[in-house]
Amino acid sequence: MMSLRISFWYGFIGCLSVFSLQGCAMATQQEGPLTAKQYQQKIDEGSNDAIQLIDVRTPEEFVDGHLEHAHNIDIKGENFKSELDHLDKEKPVFVYCLGGGRSAKAAATLKERGFTQVYDLKGGIMAWKNAGLPVTPAEKPVKKDLFTKTDFDKILRENKVVLVDFYADWCIPCKEMEPSLKKLATQYKDRVLIYRLNIDQAKALTSAMKIEGIPVFHLYKEGKLVKEAQGFQSEEQLRNLVETL
Repeated sequence: MMSLRISFWYGFIGCLSVFSLQGCAMATQQEGPLTAKQYQQKIDEGSNDAIQLIDVRTPEEFVDGHLEHAHNIDIKGENFKSELDHLDKEKPVFVYCLGGGRSAKAAATLKERGFTQVYDLKGGIMAWKNAGLPVTPAEKPVKKDLFTKTDFDKILRENKVVLVDFYADWCIPCKEMEPSLKKLATQYKDRVLIYRLNIDQAKALTSAMKIEGIPVFHLYKEGKLVKEAQGFQSEEQLRNLVETL
């Protein structure tokens, strides 16, 4: 009888441990950025008057198209933090930007200021569009891309090996990697073309390629994609990426 009780007790503790671990895993997942589909679903779960949807891009980006019912609070604006204080801490706050970098910082700031229900869009509005989800029409004529698929194909065709760095001027990790990329471009100039592609100048191309959450690196050999990496890369990681060929 004693043996049976002990077995039951360990079994019960084991079940509790499993549920506890699963609960921790679920909590961790909920704390991180949501995919576009998860983000949309979370928004749809609430009523319109309870949703605080914040676009932290610049006003110029905002008028090019945004999520419906979004309110623009530029994270780089002088009054960013004071504007956040006008939000209701008792209601959920949804934040997004273009690629996810700025909204991650905004989400962290909101949590620091006492907001407990904060949801960030993984990959930003780029991921939202790539998932086929709607945005409002641009309020002004969209500027023509300065870099097109024709330009991209020409670069791949004329160079045996190309490392493409998808970046943007507003992307902080992209700026931090710039010295390393320039250094490697000089060192590998006879073997690899390191090309920095500004996504803001190639919106149609990067949308078609489903580029999101920059920085992103694509390594091409004879026109074919052979390797890719996402997020901040150290000089050593970039070098290793090139040396894989």
